[in-house]
Amino acid sequence: MNEHRLLFEGIDVPDVDRYHVYRRRGGGGLARALALGPEGVVEEVTASGLLGRGGSWRPVGERWKALRERGGARYLVTDLLEPEPARFRDRKLAERHPHRLLEGVRIAALATGASAAFLCIRADAVRARKALAVALAELRESGEVGGHGLPIHLHPVPGSLPVAAGDSLALNLIEGGRPEPRAADGTRGPATSLFGEPAAVHTASTLGYLPQVMAGGSAAFRAVGSASAPGTQVFCISGLVRRPGLYEVALGSGTFRGLVEGLAGGTLDGRPLKFVLHSGYGSRPVLREADLDRPVDPGAWSSPGGGGLEGDFGSGAVIVADETVCAVDTARLVASYLAGASCALCTPCREGLAWAAGVLQRLEAGAPKAGELEQLRSRAASLTSPLAMCGHGPLGGSAVSALATAFAEEFEAHLHGGCPVAKDLSMKSPESIHVRF
Repeated sequence: MNEHRLLFEGIDVPDVDRYHVYRRRGGGGLARALALGPEGVVEEVTASGLLGRGGSWRPVGERWKALRERGGARYLVTDLLEPEPARFRDRKLAERHPHRLLEGVRIAALATGASAAFLCIRADAVRARKALAVALAELRESGEVGGHGLPIHLHPVPGSLPVAAGDSLALNLIEGGRPEPRAADGTRGPATSLFGEPAAVHTASTLGYLPQVMAGGSAAFRAVGSASAPGTQVFCISGLVRRPGLYEVALGSGTFRGLVEGLAGGTLDGRPLKFVLHSGYGSRPVLREADLDRPVDPGAWSSPGGGGLEGDFGSGAVIVADETVCAVDTARLVASYLAGASCALCTPCREGLAWAAGVLQRLEAGAPKAGELEQLRSRAASLTSPLAMCGHGPLGGSAVSALATAFAEEFEAHLHGGCPVAKDLSMKSPESIHVRF
């Protein structure tokens, strides 16, 4: 399995984060977009088959067409929040390729009719914020942003954030609201809005593909990847592997085994692999060693592609665990993190996640109350979307259920004297920190 760079093409070129270097390398995505005009851009992106890379894999061109039929957008919002642990693709894109991202923002603004744009980013992403601030200053000096160009505003937000909260989370944060979703999220109700005006929201890595799509054309983009999901995906591989880092591969070009055992070098010290959370904290199912030959193609999975593989393909966060990792302890860590990051707006998060974290804590210590394991299984399965305003609570329920299903015997063993796993709690240091960029 080999890397194939589209989003991160040229990311290792010295000083590519500076505008004069980025322009010198060519591209022409924005120039072609301006020549085609809004309708032409929408048609080209639709023909490319570009799907959103935030996890839902929605067709970008179709979203734009629907938006333009309603009169277009007043604002374009770029979601750089990445609230889920083990996701760091968008942050690295902003750090090393800020002008590619900003070019994508301007192309999307042209297509949607937006007259202003916001970059919503976590306050603790300090390097990414600095890189974007410098890049925006360079564009202002060139006259391409501000003045007669598109105003682009960098909007940092502090604190922990809910995971899988939908498009409306960034909109609430920009308006100065609480870090919580809206009941009328754009995926389930009326169009998303910002300051009372229509808004389009896209994940940063989605917009980062637009310069490539426009410069090379839709046919060239479709020539990479699978029929149902053209292009590439940048996978964020972390955990107990030799070479954690970012790996960009053509969708449909290999399997999760190729990612974990090939590109990332397999487990530390050659220990037996125990499981892989292929979709981050919301992985469903948990992949064991025999399951790693599943394809890196969202179209093959029931969610989002309606394929034959049951489960969620996810957004590219891959966490690897070896035999020294306890499944119950992992479920406890996931439930505890998600409970702490909850906005507490609805019952599944406010009550369910905190209760599940407490049960898992007692189970890990070998002191559960009578019947709690069965209660955990049934209640985790009931944390479903109809009961929640966003995907945060259901994400936690799926994570606990998936681990309890994959390691049922290990969960049962905790009922009799605590954790049976010989944990290695020493500091894990990969033989090579495979950042590369």
